[in-house]
Amino acid sequence: MMNRLIARGLVVCLCCLGLAGLAIAEPKIGVVVMHGKWGNPGQLGAFAGSMERSGYLTENIEMPWSGRRAYDAGADGFVAEIDAAIQALKAKGATKIVLIGHSLGAAGGLHYVTRKPVDGFIAIAPGHAPEGERLAAMFAASVAKARAMVAKGEGDEKAGFDDFNTGNRTKQVKMTAKVYLDFFDPNGPMNFTANVSKILPGTNFLWAAPSGEEPGLKALTTRAVSLMPAAVKFKKVEIEAEHMNAPEKSVEVALAWIRDLKM
Repeated sequence: MMNRLIARGLVVCLCCLGLAGLAIAEPKIGVVVMHGKWGNPGQLGAFAGSMERSGYLTENIEMPWSGRRAYDAGADGFVAEIDAAIQALKAKGATKIVLIGHSLGAAGGLHYVTRKPVDGFIAIAPGHAPEGERLAAMFAASVAKARAMVAKGEGDEKAGFDDFNTGNRTKQVKMTAKVYLDFFDPNGPMNFTANVSKILPGTNFLWAAPSGEEPGLKALTTRAVSLMPAAVKFKKVEIEAEHMNAPEKSVEVALAWIRDLKM
């Protein structure tokens, strides 16, 4: 009798160990969150907090286009910063990575997924398309100025250049000529529609589009979606929101999409 009880105990223990092994094998999802132009991580603090409370490891990072940093790094620089955030998540145990950006953060994330694979990418109210007719005209003088500086070997020198943000806000920002061209040259690395067409095949991509988006950005959405490669696993969801409050209004949509993601 005693031997049978011991044997049953061993079976129970082995089953428990097996179940524990299955639990350990479940992927740990890491999320990188990126704010919009002239913003800061605090503006996405509530969104990032929702990710954390849902059990996802989260890095809410300050990007070069924040109000404080004022474009202190170009495309290669912010790609390296996203890489560093991903490595930090992996050091905490993340085995799957979801990249999430709002506005210019979404445009930066879009550029990233043309170069490097992630398990999921969420673009919330994406903005900033320097190739657009209106923005190209608005930035033309500054782009010409930056190109002239680069041609003279002054690409790493700072000067004042034109910038524009949602709500018809404009200002001059002091940055290097090379960095300005990275962000504002219509033919540069942040050309939005070109980046859409170059997304890596197999990318899981959720586009959260606000119903109250500005007309210019709505037109960008329509044009860009038409260029989406067939090999991208793409889903567009309209959310009841304006451009600026889109992150808080898209939390549940983003969480549901991540939960359903086939990783």
